[in-house]
Amino acid sequence: MKFSYLYLPLLIIWANPLQAHIDINEIKDNMYYEIVNTKKKYLSIKNNFRSPYINNTNNYSLYTNYLDSLRFLAENLEINRQKLFLSIRDIDLSDDDIHFINELNNNSILLFNIINDFGRIYHTYLINMISSEYSLEQYSLDMESLLRLEKNIPYLPNLH
Repeated sequence: MKFSYLYLPLLIIWANPLQAHIDINEIKDNMYYEIVNTKKKYLSIKNNFRSPYINNTNNYSLYTNYLDSLRFLAENLEINRQKLFLSIRDIDLSDDDIHFINELNNNSILLFNIINDFGRIYHTYLINMISSEYSLEQYSLDMESLLRLEKNIPYLPNLH
């Protein structure tokens, strides 16, 4: 098993030059739509959460499913961000392409951090659901900070 893990990166590196014509616009479009779709899914999951101060402990499994979905979204976004860079490493890029890819990278990282922050807030809430260790003040501060970050999410400004 170790053998395949060691040689897989080499296979990827050697196989890359064998690829046919690589369209940089297709690569950029794919990453752009990945960010847009991830943002939509994140906002959908976020809207499904109820206020943590509605004492409803019966939904613990539902909340953990949402947290798992958030984790999956973040991981998928990071994988696609890495694929973006793997796919462009042998391409001569124009200055405009470099600028756009940098913007995609920054927006992907921002969205990744927002998804993880929201997951952290609700994970902290779930841990302290029965006790009062996570105060309404702390929850409010965390959500206020998250909302400030969310205002910087690009591409779908009308959803806020």
